[in-house]
Amino acid sequence: MTGEQFLNSIRYLDCEINALDHERVRMADQRQDILDRAQNLGANLSGICVQQGVSSKTETLGIELASTLTIESLIKKLNTYQALINAKIDALVDRKREAVSAIDRVDEPRYKALLIYRYIDVLKWSTIADLMGCTEAYARIDMKDGAIAAFESVWEI
Repeated sequence: MTGEQFLNSIRYLDCEINALDHERVRMADQRQDILDRAQNLGANLSGICVQQGVSSKTETLGIELASTLTIESLIKKLNTYQALINAKIDALVDRKREAVSAIDRVDEPRYKALLIYRYIDVLKWSTIADLMGCTEAYARIDMKDGAIAAFESVWEI
C-alpha cells in the first residue's frame, strides 16, 4: 500500500462510517414514524368500531406495521449497526493516529496543513484552497504531489 492509498483509506473509512450511521438513523426514524402514526390513530378512536374497506388508512397502517421489524429485532439490528460503526471508528482512530504521527515528521508546514485538511479533516479541495490561500488546482495537483511525497518519505509501513 502506498502512502497515498493509506491516506485515502482514512477518507473512505470516514465516509463509510457516516453512511452506516445515516442508515442506522434512517431505520430508527422510519420505525418511529410508523409507531407514532399508529399511536395517533389509536388515540383518535373513541371506542366505536367501524368496519372499513381493504384500502382504509387503518388497514394500510396495519399492513405497514406488520411488515416492519418487531421492537426486539429492530433493537438487535440497530445494535448490530452500532457495533459495526464502533469497530470502524476504532479502526479510523488507529489510522488517523498513525497518519498524524507521520505528518508531524513532515518538514514543510504547507504540506502538513494540506495533509491534515484533506486526509484527517476530510475537507474538499475547494475548501482547502480557500484555507491555504491558493487556487484549487494548485492545491489539488501541485501541492498534493509534494505533500504525498513528503508523507511517503517519513511514513513507516
